Amino acid sequence: MLHRVWFKRIDAASLRVAVLATVLVAAGCSGGDDATSTSADRPSQPRQVPLEIGQPDFRLAPPVPAPPCDPSRNLTPSAPARPGAMPTGSTMRAIQDRGVLVVGVDQNTRMFAAPNTQDQTLEGFDIDLARQVAAAIFGNPDAIRFEVIPPGRRLDVLGSTTSNGTVVAPTVDLVVDAVTITCDRWQKVDFSAAYFADSLSLLVPKNSTVKSLDDLAGEYVCASSNTTPERRIAESKAKLYRVSDRTDCLVALQQGRVAAAYTNRALLESLHEQDPELKVVVSTEKDERAAMAVPKGQTDFVRFLNGVLERLKSDGTWQKMYDTWFAKVLGNATAPVTTYQG
Repeated sequence: MLHRVWFKRIDAASLRVAVLATVLVAAGCSGGDDATSTSADRPSQPRQVPLEIGQPDFRLAPPVPAPPCDPSRNLTPSAPARPGAMPTGSTMRAIQDRGVLVVGVDQNTRMFAAPNTQDQTLEGFDIDLARQVAAAIFGNPDAIRFEVIPPGRRLDVLGSTTSNGTVVAPTVDLVVDAVTITCDRWQKVDFSAAYFADSLSLLVPKNSTVKSLDDLAGEYVCASSNTTPERRIAESKAKLYRVSDRTDCLVALQQGRVAAAYTNRALLESLHEQDPELKVVVSTEKDERAAMAVPKGQTDFVRFLNGVLERLKSDGTWQKMYDTWFAKVLGNATAPVTTYQG
């Protein structure tokens, strides 16, 4: 059976914003409009604002305590199954029978997932990893459909239960979008073993003397909504500037609306490539482990994904992928080590 690669834009507004942000960066434009702007601040031709306008004074509710967890531990990988012959009754067999793997990804983060310059197809580490999963299920890396999602909706597309008990079904099979493993997220979705380790860092103007988030008390710091950086800014003495898409942080920083952008170093380096007048302030104070996320309860799929990851580590594929996309910017690294149990 011949499978085609599908690239579905499930959030057209987000895509328009991402394209606009890219145009602004390339043109070196500045300007914008938000609830705190004065008439003197507003450009003669206002730009389109993101889905969630920056909210400088936004404060998150205290987090609901989650049972302690260890991101370095996960379920024991399952025995490899022959591609195209997934076990009867398994999550993987249901995907195989459908004929295509549906994966939620980003489209605005170079090195992880972004359109290439030739034909605009998505490429990057996350894209390569998703294709490896498709190859393990079907024997064909192209039996895949990518659905573009903004960072703030990464977990929503894996299904949820509303406050009145209504169950919302998943719209993707898994999300591969540098999702950091956290204990509270583990109450909503299941994670594979970590495939990437990073640290939270800052993107600031080249002449900035900022060394850490502690140096930004009273200053606006930008982060995508529903992310771990957003929570840590809210818990600090800095002011949270909350946006829908990572690229909007770059625009806000260029326009002087914020003093810094705060997220994983690799994500910041992808933004830094677009503006050499900025710099990344590297921190090692937080260990951020990214993993593939799947709907809650699909432990068979978690074990399968862990088996795929272990194969990629042992046969050198993970290292080759890392060297292709990250080594030039981040330097040498090895795959995160996971302790398996259960």
